[in-house]
Amino acid sequence: MAEKRVLVVDDVEIVFSAFKEELEKEGFRVDTALSGEAALQKASREQYDVIYIDMVMPGMDGVETCRAIKDISPASRLVAMTGQIYSGLANKELEFVKAGGKVYYLYKPFQSGEILQVTIKALSAKN
Repeated sequence: MAEKRVLVVDDVEIVFSAFKEELEKEGFRVDTALSGEAALQKASREQYDVIYIDMVMPGMDGVETCRAIKDISPASRLVAMTGQIYSGLANKELEFVKAGGKVYYLYKPFQSGEILQVTIKALSAKN
């Protein structure tokens, strides 16, 4: 099986270590981006199998990032994640899905094994 590539988009760097720790030992290649804008640059140069996008970021938020990445990388599975539970979250998740993403309820802080489980689920889902 070819190496699967994952991009993690979050404005908090410490989140990246959880993804790298859990996925790299399973053979995934994990790249990171600190903003939606940086993610767009990476997604335009590289093909990712799964892209995790934080819902709340300065600049482009998760929905805007999802919409823009879906245009340049339609085959990538786009997954929402958040550390903030707030009253408008359900509406934001619906917008994310309408923009071409999926919501597998990956909420911070992550439980052990959860990142790998959601990644496998995203890879096995039909586009």
